[in-house]
Amino acid sequence: MDDDRCSTSDSQPPAKRQRTLACRRCRTRKQRCEETRPCTNCVKSEEECLPTAPAPRMHADSDYVRILEERIAELESLDPQQSLDHIRSSNGAATHHSRTFSTEEPINGSNPEAVSITDASPDELPRVPSRSAADSSPAHVFVARVDEDVGMDHLILGLVASPSAPRPEHAASICEASPNVDRATPSHREIWQQSLVGDVPLDLAELLLDAYRERAQSQYPFLYWDAFMSWHMDWRNCSTSDGKSRAWQGFFVNLVYATSLVLLRRPSVVGRSDAYSFYRNGIALLPSVLEKPDQILHTQAYLLLAMHALHQSSTERIISLASTTIRYCVQQQLHLFETEPDVVDHTTQLDIQIRRRCFWCAYKLDRLVMMTFDLPPSIPDAMITARTFANLDDRDLLQAATVTPPGLPLEDAPHYTCVSSSLHILQCRRIQSEISSITLRYDYASHYENSPEWRVRILAELENYKARVQKFSDPQSKGYTSQRWLAMIYHYTLLMLYRPTKESVLGPAGDWSVQASTQACLMFRKTQMDRQIAQPWLGLLVQFQSGITLLYCFWATPPESRTDNFDSLDVPDALRACSNILAIMADRWAKADCLRDVFELLAREIPLVDRPSRPPTRLSDKTVVAIQEKLPQLRALIVHRSILRMLDEMINEDFPRSRGNQGITRPPSVAGMLAPIVTPLSANRSGTATPSANMAFQLPFSTQPFNFDGNGIDMQDLNLEGLPSFPGVFDFETWG
Repeated sequence: MDDDRCSTSDSQPPAKRQRTLACRRCRTRKQRCEETRPCTNCVKSEEECLPTAPAPRMHADSDYVRILEERIAELESLDPQQSLDHIRSSNGAATHHSRTFSTEEPINGSNPEAVSITDASPDELPRVPSRSAADSSPAHVFVARVDEDVGMDHLILGLVASPSAPRPEHAASICEASPNVDRATPSHREIWQQSLVGDVPLDLAELLLDAYRERAQSQYPFLYWDAFMSWHMDWRNCSTSDGKSRAWQGFFVNLVYATSLVLLRRPSVVGRSDAYSFYRNGIALLPSVLEKPDQILHTQAYLLLAMHALHQSSTERIISLASTTIRYCVQQQLHLFETEPDVVDHTTQLDIQIRRRCFWCAYKLDRLVMMTFDLPPSIPDAMITARTFANLDDRDLLQAATVTPPGLPLEDAPHYTCVSSSLHILQCRRIQSEISSITLRYDYASHYENSPEWRVRILAELENYKARVQKFSDPQSKGYTSQRWLAMIYHYTLLMLYRPTKESVLGPAGDWSVQASTQACLMFRKTQMDRQIAQPWLGLLVQFQSGITLLYCFWATPPESRTDNFDSLDVPDALRACSNILAIMADRWAKADCLRDVFELLAREIPLVDRPSRPPTRLSDKTVVAIQEKLPQLRALIVHRSILRMLDEMINEDFPRSRGNQGITRPPSVAGMLAPIVTPLSANRSGTATPSANMAFQLPFSTQPFNFDGNGIDMQDLNLEGLPSFPGVFDFETWG
């Protein structure tokens, strides 16, 4: 037995001797120090020999380490190349930080089209003094992750839509996984969620709120701004104990901040947060909103997520969120006037106005997607009975609700308000919806493509639109409330009336499309040069579509069949404008490279003027191969079937040129102003139409819908003498 104990003792390794640290004096002088105390060096110098305290070891919570490891494994599974980052050379590929935090341009970049937070230079922006020089890292900068597809967060909406649904683990772990979170315990997470907004200085917070109000709220006023400002202050100033009960407010504040930073596209040093952090923090708080019983609050949350998505480079994400939002509104019957609550006091009157704003903003978003991608609408117009919201400023809305007796609707203000531009856009989206209800029909080519009747009625409504814009707009405003922006949407609508083919392009469709697409490109470029708009992803796609339509008209129309509008000096200017727009936006979004490259290849090969001695036959093989390589990615982005058809014809077929017909007389241009239908306009002394004083905001086609009988449209008493004429440019520069 003793031998066994001895053998066991002999087999165990000797205990590791604790290492003695050098004394303070030897450590400072970097001299050899023995273990005895006092050491020889201190004895010789007659100084006190003081021991060196060992450095405390960092202790990491085991749960925190586990969460980080799981998050790293999840991220590496999304991109296997990320698991190789640790073996890349320092001068090779970009590090994880350079992928996660990227800017559209450096602080002192030279991009002339950049939109700054203010008109001041970046150095004049408010800054927060850093705690130390080592604290100034990329994680302490507001960065708009302009080309970041923020995962598939929109797909979790269905999982958390029910208040009784369990909180998704994905949403619960977002804050722990954020690169700016240095604590993962629940109490610390709540503190971080609130302090992320609270750390933003008030002056910069005001800039962010103004940016959202001018560039998002002006088009989609689903938030009652006075109420949102109270949410903002409550969330900034709430205590830790109130954080959970006010978490739903935190969602809206974080998403507004994130959207503003994406809209502005310019980083500035402030605190420790960026647009991506605000977005992820907001998503983590989304279940708190959906747990509330207020359905309007849910709709506002979906709409706010859509506002953020509009400025991200994900076609799938935008389509998905737009569809989710409008279908949720239909599920809650917000599209029906009959389901509105009875007005008993001013509070109910105010709630009805917010309800209408939410539905019609969701409607506009759905119709925007419909127009951009040539998709069917999520709900037919004939099923909608909801009335439009009142043309009243937010500051006047509560007062108007208070003084209006129950049972009476709120009266529109007879002047321009903060929601007038939104109502203009709503009117145009309703007209676009009516166009799509015809162009998406299975029998469009046989019954409606060559029929002028339905286009006449559309043009009459567009004349009403122009008159309302003239009365209810601010000539001095820029950006999304400017007359130029509203004019651009007007020309997009005109462009929807004709989708030229090789057969129809020789008639009014070609001349019409050349004029409409030219004006759309020029106006977008001028608005972009004002530096008062963001660069929405759908705006990029529609500009590409306008440029392709313009090139297709020149590809498919022989010189002898072209009208004088083909020779307009605006045409080459519009092509240059479209090229510049695509180049600028390709710098913002890497996905847009294929759009820019395809347009440039076609613009170089398709001549505006054919050479008589050498007429074009077809695109060069080199150009065709280059475009075909980019088609798979381009198809996923564009979706629009007519545009894809035009591209397919241009790269696979010969130029549709007729030889030996040089003596044919050119057809007349389609020009002039449409005026065969009585509209709510009054005539001034010069005989021109001016908006009447009592013109109200009403939806088009709301009382007299189209009647389809299989052979066309019953237009009843409309005057249909002659073909519809192109209504001319949106000549707001001549308005007084």
